[in-house]
Amino acid sequence: MRSALVAIAALAAQAAAAAPQALWHAQVDNDVVFDTDRWYTSGVRIYRSAPLDRDSPLASFLRTASTREQRFDAGIVHEVYTSDGHADPSAPDRPNAGRLLLSLARHDVSADTLATLGVDAGVSGPAALGEQAQDFIHRIVPAPETDWSVQVGNRADVQLVGAWSHRLGLDAVPGALVVHGGAVAGTITAFAHAGIEWRTDGPAEAANPLLRFAATPPLARHARGLSFYAGASLRAVGRNRLLERRDDDPKPGWPWSGA
Repeated sequence: MRSALVAIAALAAQAAAAAPQALWHAQVDNDVVFDTDRWYTSGVRIYRSAPLDRDSPLASFLRTASTREQRFDAGIVHEVYTSDGHADPSAPDRPNAGRLLLSLARHDVSADTLATLGVDAGVSGPAALGEQAQDFIHRIVPAPETDWSVQVGNRADVQLVGAWSHRLGLDAVPGALVVHGGAVAGTITAFAHAGIEWRTDGPAEAANPLLRFAATPPLARHARGLSFYAGASLRAVGRNRLLERRDDDPKPGWPWSGA
């Protein structure tokens, strides 16, 4: 559960309004301001986004007909999931888990649509350095300790990602109303999602990454300065092996974890 969401827009946000040059962008989610590490405690995405030549074989694969430009992102994803440090130690809770992934994504950009296809590959388990990342943050911002001693061993973590964002042409609605949809199919997690977002400035070209569950480039907005948004998203989960517990873990798992 995301107790707090802190989105860092592009590191070169103002440059995004110019030509589509190479850009770095980052997204950070963390709940440190709420003094809790409950369930989804940290997520970091760092990408380099660059224009993609239309003559590239990668550009023609499943390209949408209305595409006016394409971009290719390469980056890393690091996620940390932990139990609730304030909960009763004998109560069922989720096990601690970390993920570290190399992420590649192609974006098809049209007037009111942003379509993303991607692949992520890496590891979940101790090699993802989830415990070390949590310890580093807690040196700066104190929070309750969580138990990493029974973290599940290293597992291959590979997934295909698809996301689609489209602005609805409703002139009666001020700002922009954008719908989102997509799916993730992988060895560790698999789910489909759908959401809706209202924002005061540009449409799907500057879609909110928090509702897409995929790499989202920092494309040009229709207005400068501050903007506001509100949105909601639903997920249908088919697999979540991050909830599995080790055989020697003495703590009970959640009833829906399959452990």
